[in-house]
Amino acid sequence: MTVTIDSIKRTNGVAGQFSYTATGTMYEEPYTLTFTGSAYGGPIVMITGAGTQAFVSAPERFGPALTEDWVRAFITTEQ
Repeated sequence: MTVTIDSIKRTNGVAGQFSYTATGTMYEEPYTLTFTGSAYGGPIVMITGAGTQAFVSAPERFGPALTEDWVRAFITTEQ
């Protein structure tokens, strides 16, 4: 699988919510993925460029908390 990550940007929300948006190419197609979490724990939600939302199952596989490194691990790990 050929995956590139062009950028990862953090955006702070309200009440501890924050998100990371990653852009790049996967299978020679551009992608945008946003991961939303909370400073207080809880689920991580992945939002695709088309607006589809899904909970990330077992997010601890990619690191202990939602960070830029977590996003890199999620995108580059073959699923």
